Amino acid sequence: MISPLISPLHLFLALFACGTALRLFGLVDKRHAERLGAFVFSITLPATILVSLDQVILSSTTWKLPLAAWLVTVPLTSLAWLLARWLGLERPAQGGFALTVGSINSIYFAFPVMLATFGEEGLARAVLFDLGQTTLTLTVLYPMALRHGTGSGSSLQTLRRLVASPPLWALAAIVSMKVSGLHLPEELRSILTPIHWLTIPLASLVLGLSISTHALRRTWLLTSLGVALRMGGGLMIGWTVTGFLGLTGLDRAAVVLIAAMPSAVMAVIYASEAKLDEDLVASMVALSICLGVALLPWLPRLAGELVDSA
Repeated sequence: MISPLISPLHLFLALFACGTALRLFGLVDKRHAERLGAFVFSITLPATILVSLDQVILSSTTWKLPLAAWLVTVPLTSLAWLLARWLGLERPAQGGFALTVGSINSIYFAFPVMLATFGEEGLARAVLFDLGQTTLTLTVLYPMALRHGTGSGSSLQTLRRLVASPPLWALAAIVSMKVSGLHLPEELRSILTPIHWLTIPLASLVLGLSISTHALRRTWLLTSLGVALRMGGGLMIGWTVTGFLGLTGLDRAAVVLIAAMPSAVMAVIYASEAKLDEDLVASMVALSICLGVALLPWLPRLAGELVDSA
């Protein structure tokens, strides 16, 4: 049951370690991470959004899972932002802290766990949750990141950057197609799929390139607080949301598990694009992923218990 999780994790960890080593030995620097991050943001991430969400099947009851993503992430992100302000962090750190706490690692952690435990039926529910999370990220979290970045500028400039965002255009296109009952043309899908496959490997490499041992030592206390809020706080809020929406069985398992996932690797990409505190974001993502890897052997069993107790 757990074996399907190991191979992707080995690939992810190998690329992460490779990037970290390159940065540690001075073979690359922050500029290389930013350039690679810009490529992911502008090219491969839009392809991932188009290909992944094209597989979502809409029905009269599917709205609950995307809604659950909003009900989990909005209060958690708000709490993180208020905490960052109370701690007196500078604006780039405030935005980075809130962004990373609110960014859920659905694709890399939640999807394999649900697939390995419940098969395609479980994966479908994880994808539906991620539909709400992706929409929220591009319409709320990313604009928030732009407003807190060092290069935010005026409100008009921020709006222009948001409107010109390739991932937002990709999301708008695929949602419009889904509502109209359309799918990506097979020829276009065949072109986009290999590009989509590059997103997670390249984002993993960017994460490694963004890691700074000096930054880890400098931010370890704040990083630990953010990870506890992301995973522990997400778990508690996710459990509460399932009760509020009356979710049971696989739906409840999907929401609770995904709500407690580590921070998304893509938070590093968004932080780089918005010019937030990249050291803090990369440290939080790395620590949460390490904790998530340690917990992986128990996640399928927890998922099964969530369904059986319904």
